[in-house]
Amino acid sequence: MRVFVFGIGGTGARVLRSLAMLLASGLKLDHSNLEIIPIIIDMDAHNGDTARTRDVFRSYHTIRKAFVAAGANSQSDSFFNTIIKPFNRLDSNASDITDIDLQFDFQNRTDTFAQFIQYNTLDQSNKDILELLYNDSTNPADFPELHLDLSVGFKGNPNIGSVVFNDLAASPEFKNLESAYTVNDRIFIVSSIFGGTGSSGFPTLVKLIRNSTNPHLKGTKLGAVTVMPYFNVDAVDDSAIKSALFTTKTKAALSFYENDTDIRSINALYYIADPNQTGSLPNVEGGREQINDAHVIELLAATAITDFISKQDEQLATPAHYEFGAETDSNPLTIAHLSPNTKERYIKPLVRFAYAAQIATKFVPRLSDNRFYGPKELNISAKMGLPNEYHKLLSFFESFKKWVSAEMSNSRNGRVLNTFLFDDPETLNNMIVGKSIPSTWLAKGLTQSKIAEKLNKFLDKEQANLPAPQKYQNILFKTATDCLDVLGQLP
Repeated sequence: MRVFVFGIGGTGARVLRSLAMLLASGLKLDHSNLEIIPIIIDMDAHNGDTARTRDVFRSYHTIRKAFVAAGANSQSDSFFNTIIKPFNRLDSNASDITDIDLQFDFQNRTDTFAQFIQYNTLDQSNKDILELLYNDSTNPADFPELHLDLSVGFKGNPNIGSVVFNDLAASPEFKNLESAYTVNDRIFIVSSIFGGTGSSGFPTLVKLIRNSTNPHLKGTKLGAVTVMPYFNVDAVDDSAIKSALFTTKTKAALSFYENDTDIRSINALYYIADPNQTGSLPNVEGGREQINDAHVIELLAATAITDFISKQDEQLATPAHYEFGAETDSNPLTIAHLSPNTKERYIKPLVRFAYAAQIATKFVPRLSDNRFYGPKELNISAKMGLPNEYHKLLSFFESFKKWVSAEMSNSRNGRVLNTFLFDDPETLNNMIVGKSIPSTWLAKGLTQSKIAEKLNKFLDKEQANLPAPQKYQNILFKTATDCLDVLGQLP
């Protein structure tokens, strides 16, 4: 089964980044033949959030090719177990693909809205109508609409975005989707509805799908997560993005969705928001500087994608709506505040991956005299020079640690999620927020020496003919699973 996951705008890109982290953790999904095709749609071609998400998926793909056995799938006991494919290489084997391209060329525009609608070619009566509908000032301080520079997105103007997104149907990428779509495929759409890009792109994309000439695409099982306000931005007088308008825009979008036939046909529509918006993020209207720290709402929105994927066709026969709720409205949130189902399904894989990340980045490099790290076994000794694929894996682990710890615990987010502490290079005993592993004179817990013992134990059990990177990944996974067993029940 192939699932095309569209991330629209900045929020869509950030939720896709969280999805990549969940998939990297070895999260199991209910389809062994699953392939996920992530797609980002954003007019802001140089958006920092988009670039970061694109790089994460490219790293995921490179690491999977080097460290995971060819036959692994989304039900395998492995990190990076789910196959990721680019939308422009749908007929290729994942192992033959050298790079992952996430973005539609649709966003590569440098013209203004007036140029896009060919304003100068219109007669005067049509120009007059457009000037009534859109602010025609050329002064940036007046927040122009007609002369808005589309290269940085819609700046919170869904009335402009809805016009521009209609052009999506003519893009080569959408035509390729129509021609290649099969009866076994599914689509999931991620968007926010309190800005411009997501709130306009979401209903337009749904309309294009439900009116497709391909009957398989037209009648596909369709899921979506609608992200409502979950952060504030700094108040800046000359910025078109204002937190005070987020709720008003959300209500307007929801009112439209309520009566839209295409939106009402969505098989599984997820809603998520966070009224606890005490923090404030930098007010950046787009471009390379727009790089927001990860937020717990983005992680939870990504779980909607995996929940949809895991549903059987009969569960999607009738359109249904879902919301996410925590056990308490605490801030900060910790693992203890999440439901038993969320902890079992999503947090456990993340805990295992966090153990592996800390072992690989902090413990293994210090095992210079240990045979696990020596050149005779896996040939990953720092003295011998690490192969490039190991650098990729270690870089991904560091990015994960920053994402799950430093970013989601940033108080500027408003809602904070505290899960892991990575500041102790000696033991893993206090890594899980809310649950410590006891240390006594007889049993000191998950110390460096105990981890080395576990690594060597699993090294002895690995198949001799496996490539060294696959051995390394297998041993990390099993060692981290052992650590999870020692931890026992989550907080």
